[in-house]
Amino acid sequence: MIRPVLYVDLPGIIYAIDHRARSKQHEFANFVCWQEPDESLVTPPPILRNIFPLNPATRTWICEDHWRILGFAQVRERPARTMWDIAYLASMAHRNVAGDEVLNVLLEHILEMAAVHGMLRIFAKVEDEVPELDLFHRSGFQRYARELTYIYEPERPLATNEPVLPSLRRWNRHHVWGLYQLYRSVTPPKVQMAEMVESSEEFAKMNVGPLNSLPALFKQSDENYVCDVGVRIGAWLRLRRGHGSTPHRLCLMVHPEHTELAEPLLRFGIRRLQEGNVRRISCLVREYDSFVITALRNSGFEQADTKDLLVRHMALLAMRQSTVPLLEQRAVYGLKGLGTVNSRQKIMR
Repeated sequence: MIRPVLYVDLPGIIYAIDHRARSKQHEFANFVCWQEPDESLVTPPPILRNIFPLNPATRTWICEDHWRILGFAQVRERPARTMWDIAYLASMAHRNVAGDEVLNVLLEHILEMAAVHGMLRIFAKVEDEVPELDLFHRSGFQRYARELTYIYEPERPLATNEPVLPSLRRWNRHHVWGLYQLYRSVTPPKVQMAEMVESSEEFAKMNVGPLNSLPALFKQSDENYVCDVGVRIGAWLRLRRGHGSTPHRLCLMVHPEHTELAEPLLRFGIRRLQEGNVRRISCLVREYDSFVITALRNSGFEQADTKDLLVRHMALLAMRQSTVPLLEQRAVYGLKGLGTVNSRQKIMR
């Protein structure tokens, strides 16, 4: 049986338990999709986040048998409110039911709920070449990019020369449109088609956070910088300080015509993050950002992980003739997938 869970961030709690169990060579759950504690841009403190339902855009379901949890799933709504990210998808270890069967049931339930709530796309991050990828492919998910994780160890010596960045500015709300244009200049067309970020404000909310002021209780310790080169934003840098066992997080985007900004920005970010607390630094970069990857390697970062970025395009059911106006009584649309899957959709009147 699958049922929703309210009021408690159960996947986050189980993920923390599993992380602790794995440090002692035990397995508590098999996570196919998960989000690190610092991946959510604006969240309340962990205690409040795990007890109170302060994020109505999050939906959680569990698969259970006679009150025993077999697996669980959680999705988070994007700012456009027409897309979901699969935040967690996992099966519990040491159960009588096969893990693949539980994951498949949960994944199909997510797709069913997405259709009910009018979602247009569902996104997921899955480790590259894991067996569970077949479950997503059979459910119609397609890979549109790969995301690489690079790690910087603090014991590595950093170059002594200070980076010179005369165009560096603190993030301001009037940079929203420029940041969106930077994304469009860096991102390949097929990835833009998959993600369908339709406005500059939506992109800024997903990457920088809410554009309005928030109470201090809900603010993250993020720092955002841009390199304003006059006619455009040449680069964007986000710094997020880690807490507890989580590393610092760094995110970088550089315009193809200003690749010389990448290494100075990385050196600036490393120095800034290590000022208050020396710890590991992680950076997520996509495989097509070749010059950013080169700058990471030159700055002492090493690749640690690879994840596939998947998307599932949903179809909305037309209940009235006026919903889909056609000139002919019968129309056929050919939808070529972003990967290797071709699909056809028929609409009859």
